[in-house]
Amino acid sequence: MNKIVLHLATTCLLLAAGSSHAAGALSFSSEETIDSSPATVWKYVGDFNGVDLWHPQVRSSTVKGTDNKAGAVRTLKLSDGSELVEKLLKYSAADTSYTYTSLKSPFPIKNYVATISLSPSADGKTLMKWSATFDAVNIDEDIATEMVAIALNGGVYKVLNNFQKPGAADGAAAPAPAAAASTAPAP
Repeated sequence: MNKIVLHLATTCLLLAAGSSHAAGALSFSSEETIDSSPATVWKYVGDFNGVDLWHPQVRSSTVKGTDNKAGAVRTLKLSDGSELVEKLLKYSAADTSYTYTSLKSPFPIKNYVATISLSPSADGKTLMKWSATFDAVNIDEDIATEMVAIALNGGVYKVLNNFQKPGAADGAAAPAPAAAASTAPAP
């Protein structure tokens, strides 16, 4: 009898843990080819607590816990004075990617889980992808998706511009990062 109760309790805990960061029904992805190697771009974007160094809307970042280890919590102060609190779920320098979730946000979204990943392209450059799933809270889904798109595209665009070779665009502004939005089926 004790084995059955223990098994049932363990199963319930695993199910609860697995659903605590459930993916939202909406998704957005921003990706761009960066004119540098993945190792070089990772030095720029790979620190979970370093987003203030490359995202134009983040003024400061502080971390509690061990930076770049699952469980670390960062607090981002945004340029408008608002604050985001995010928890690192998974980090892999070897795979040049990390995944995090939002614990506190000024935006009308919940169940936000995002991943930043870098992969090599055939020409020695880097494909940077920043994708997120989330749910809208008391707001139209299209508006919530646009808010996430602005945030992700702002970061990817800044990285793109940072690695743009001099004269590559002859002084013209780089194109806006490619983006794709979709509504994922509800689980």
